[in-house]
Amino acid sequence: MKKIFLFSILTILFSSCYMTKKSDVYYGIDTSKSKHVVFLVDISGSMEGKAETDLQGNIIAAAGSKASNVVGDAVGGPLGNVIKKQANNQLTKLGKAKKELIPTIKGLSEDTYFTIIIFENDVKTLKKELMQATSANKGIATVYLDRLSSGGGTNIYESLENAFQITNIETIFLLSDGTPTAGKVTSPNEILEAVTKWNSLNKITIHTIGLGEDCDKEFMRKLAEQNSGKFIDK
Repeated sequence: MKKIFLFSILTILFSSCYMTKKSDVYYGIDTSKSKHVVFLVDISGSMEGKAETDLQGNIIAAAGSKASNVVGDAVGGPLGNVIKKQANNQLTKLGKAKKELIPTIKGLSEDTYFTIIIFENDVKTLKKELMQATSANKGIATVYLDRLSSGGGTNIYESLENAFQITNIETIFLLSDGTPTAGKVTSPNEILEAVTKWNSLNKITIHTIGLGEDCDKEFMRKLAEQNSGKFIDK
């Protein structure tokens, strides 16, 4: 009976694996309408905090963590440790972000061109020009995202600055759980002014996704509204 229970838990864990899924939406926003896309992903230290902030969410997170530890201990050995690590990682904000973005990347049509910019104190770009969403390139992006870990501050200004240096962009998706704390400019108003200047001719749509209660929702909402995008409050 115990083996059946463990097998059932493992089946649920792996059948819901985000690494095997495809999606044509990103936090509810249709990605198929744009063929030239940049994804900006916050990997600051706070992204390793638990994604749930309300009481109900904390209870669910605690129960999920306990269940994964029980299953991992019961399985034992290296596999048990992998199960515990993977399950607990998925409860963080960064884990939640990966679970949302990886299926989106895998679901991009081959006539789409994309890249990914990650930011904390520093800003890094997967590729400094848009790459075609071939199976090979989507595979590279998936592995890149899955291996990300968090640390540092929140350099929103330079992540956007880098994005605007890439040619032929139609849409930017910006995901963050905080407020600007790192980089050349940390004032939300100054960032908005800079983006207005950069985007005066480009007319790039900017969608923003705010994770958790610590996110500067007013800034993220204005950034989206001023650039024909949507603000998603998560």
